[in-house]
Amino acid sequence: MSINNFQQTVWSKKIQKSLDANTSLKNHCDFEYEKDRKNAKEVKILGVVRPAIRTYVPGTKLTREAGTDSSQILKLDQYRYFDFEIEDIDKAQSVPGLIEALTQEATAGLSEEGDIYVGKLVATEVTNSDTKISVATPTDISTVSDGGIALIETGFKNLYENKCKVSDMYYLEVNPKWYTILRPEIIELDTNNSDLIKKGFVGKYGNALISIENLLQKATVSGKECTICMLRTSKAIAFCGQIDKVEAYRPQDAFQDALKGLYVFGAKIVRPEQIHAFPIY
Repeated sequence: MSINNFQQTVWSKKIQKSLDANTSLKNHCDFEYEKDRKNAKEVKILGVVRPAIRTYVPGTKLTREAGTDSSQILKLDQYRYFDFEIEDIDKAQSVPGLIEALTQEATAGLSEEGDIYVGKLVATEVTNSDTKISVATPTDISTVSDGGIALIETGFKNLYENKCKVSDMYYLEVNPKWYTILRPEIIELDTNNSDLIKKGFVGKYGNALISIENLLQKATVSGKECTICMLRTSKAIAFCGQIDKVEAYRPQDAFQDALKGLYVFGAKIVRPEQIHAFPIY
């Protein structure tokens, strides 16, 4: 395969598929709006305001109101890329797995950038004085006597009080430190349930799937530097992203062929009331 015949579309789809397969903070988001993302720098998320429900009194006039809609803007303003060179793409592809391994590592790096961004959104919002996210008191997780079960139960209570449904999809995202303390207290997933295990879930508490996340971000809460773990629904944060370009090219100042790819994405907390944050230290 020469560089002139490089199949850009095939590699783009392959990398995008790999991005979608990685279990991560971004993959616990709502991708519903990604279908509207093509060739756009932002996506308008439409909604409506619930009409008032009134008591009807026979023989009296009705009170009529205008239907009201709402919208939020999800900006696709994050750009990440990879660009690596090899001696010759033809030779590299003749070595079984080399180009795939390099591309897989590049893809993993792109995926982590999406995770970091989602984590930063929540960590930043936690410190916002007007936040609608429910935030627990900063906790030294090593001192809890129940593995943190009481914290999780309070999180569920707050989300249910915010009208989250029992039938919603919930994710409990914890750092490794908390998980080692929580693990003895939870009923782990059946090891035969390979599909969930492959997706990276390490346990389940109530109706929340538990994942260990190394890219949860830090924030200073009540004077303590904390890692912001969270319990949230799959609808709390919207995420859009796609590989915009994957190209093979020949640098003019070298005797190598090279491969580069551009990843464009954005995320927005669209339902902050469906997130409960745990500042852990």
